[in-house]
Amino acid sequence: MNIIFFGSTTDSILILEKLKSVVAVVTQPARPIGRKQIITPTAVETWAKKQNIPVHVDVRIPFQADLLISASYGEKIPTKTIADAKYGGLNVHPSLLPRWRGADPVPWAILSGDHQIGVTVVTLSEEFDEGKILAQKKLPITNHDTSGPLRTKLFEIGAELLAEILAKGPPFKGSPQEKSDTPYAQRFTREDGFEPWGKIMDPKEAIRIDRKFRAFTPWPGLWSLREKKRLKILACHLSPIPGLILDQVQWEGKKPQPYQATSVNTK
Repeated sequence: MNIIFFGSTTDSILILEKLKSVVAVVTQPARPIGRKQIITPTAVETWAKKQNIPVHVDVRIPFQADLLISASYGEKIPTKTIADAKYGGLNVHPSLLPRWRGADPVPWAILSGDHQIGVTVVTLSEEFDEGKILAQKKLPITNHDTSGPLRTKLFEIGAELLAEILAKGPPFKGSPQEKSDTPYAQRFTREDGFEPWGKIMDPKEAIRIDRKFRAFTPWPGLWSLREKKRLKILACHLSPIPGLILDQVQWEGKKPQPYQATSVNTK
């Protein structure tokens, strides 16, 4: 089959590397990154060009494909584009759909105290993440998981599930998702990482803050303000009391440094 792949992140590449017969890649446009705002292409664009695979950033151009595959693309694929593909499209989504449809399911699951998450392969649909389910696999969430490695693990599993589905070949039918009210994983912003210093130092908030730190690692990160300066929490952990111990921090404009670890239960 001629496959067109839609993706933008390093997690997308975990799926892309498992595919054969990729005739083109569609990714988000290059954007300014970092303090110097250097225009930087997506990880998928960089990878595809090294493999001599054509890259497009305009989803509206007409495609000729047997199948579309999407993983961490970040944009809505037009219904007509899906319909024009001979066998439609498949999407790898890092949650147990229908729970946590949307852009940031992994941090939302950790933040909400979920004990498990998973990965789902669904058909591409008119609305985000509402297609028919072809395969799912569950994974426990531990008290030490952070979003970055957990998301990567889910896409690695998703790549294997997708490979099994493609090996069986079309048609890709699947089962409809349950009709129920489920939380939506809207995209986080940098400002969502803010916590007042008083709450960070409050032992009653320790479990919640630790959960938020793990959910927001590596991005957008957990940060606070002290004397009107931004202070980013780079490493912390819970003590048995329970309380929150800060291990490493970074003041705005400074290098990371150890924090004199003191339980918030002591004054």
